[in-house]
Amino acid sequence: MMADDLDELMVLVKICVKECMMYCSEWLVASGEWMTNNPSAVVSRWRAQLQVQCPRTDLMTYLSRNKLFSFIRRLSTVQNELTRETLQRSTQLTTNRLEDVGLSKDERKSVLEDCTEDISHVATYLKPTFNFAAYVNKSETLQQLVMLNVNLSLLEKNKEAVPYVLGLNFEKDVKNHVVWLSELGIDNIGWFLTKNPFIFRESLENLLVRINYMKSKNFSDSMITAIISRNPTWLMFSTQQIDERLGFFQIEFCLTGRQVRALAVQQPKLITYSKHRVKINIFAFKEEMGLNSDEVKSVLLKKPNLFMKNQIGLLKTFEYVHKDMGIPIERIVDMPEVLFCRLFRLKQRHLFLKSLGRAMYDAKKPNYVSLRTLVSGSDVNFCDNVAKSSIQTFNAFLKTL
Repeated sequence: MMADDLDELMVLVKICVKECMMYCSEWLVASGEWMTNNPSAVVSRWRAQLQVQCPRTDLMTYLSRNKLFSFIRRLSTVQNELTRETLQRSTQLTTNRLEDVGLSKDERKSVLEDCTEDISHVATYLKPTFNFAAYVNKSETLQQLVMLNVNLSLLEKNKEAVPYVLGLNFEKDVKNHVVWLSELGIDNIGWFLTKNPFIFRESLENLLVRINYMKSKNFSDSMITAIISRNPTWLMFSTQQIDERLGFFQIEFCLTGRQVRALAVQQPKLITYSKHRVKINIFAFKEEMGLNSDEVKSVLLKKPNLFMKNQIGLLKTFEYVHKDMGIPIERIVDMPEVLFCRLFRLKQRHLFLKSLGRAMYDAKKPNYVSLRTLVSGSDVNFCDNVAKSSIQTFNAFLKTL
């Protein structure tokens, strides 16, 4: 657009607004959206109409001769023509879209006509949900997962897992992974997928690389199967992460390669557990309980679950066993399972034995009571085998506490 043409157009618009504010303003607002999309065409149309009505040199004279309304009516005609063209283009686009989806003119029925087709599959819009119930009957993926014994009631407790699983295609995203897990030796695939539905995010190539890494570290096939079966999230960690975790335990506890592999098989969840939480419990064993490095290593190899236990509860149980019951640290290291016992249960049994005069934990003295038998078994077994009393007497004693 030339500068002179633009100046001419602006002069025209200013005069129209000044002389006929109401009419011209409404027309400009009505056509404003179309002008924004294609202003060059609008200017071209306006100029063509102006040249018919009056030459450029006589523009100001024409507007000053009381013919302004005639000119605006002429502009309204142009606006109507443009509106018709826009509607025609819109209708043509709609027709093309119907033809693209394969609908002929006979198939384009009115919404007022009677419907003879089966529309039972049409349902109301389902908002984002955290429940699989509304989708099970129509989702092939969910149906196949149910056949694999996946527990959907547990799976839907993970709010992130629900929309992810609903977006999976069984043939493309799930089937190959299930076959691969089966070939790997995972027996209970349903439980595995319930615990780790995000395994489908990892490509089979990456999963195979992680298995090959474990084989390179002398993990046998049976070890690999046991580790993955007991800790389904193991495969979500990259080879670099697993290597760093195994190296951490080997260096921190001075373990041999065979001991590292045994630890991973015995408690694979500890390897992928929070390293910060593990370090806190290491500090508790060494600095707060007074165990040396060899004793901490012994506890780790016997009961690695203790390093995933809450530090506060662990310390309270240790203090009661060591100070109130008088058990030396060497005995606790030899039988670390005593630290797994809940504190109130340990107190009840110890005090009951003390009331009977049978609280003897020294193996060299008569009526010796093993710490392992003290904290294991039901109350009935404890009364029969350890306290040598009846369960009624034990329950009566608990009422006095």
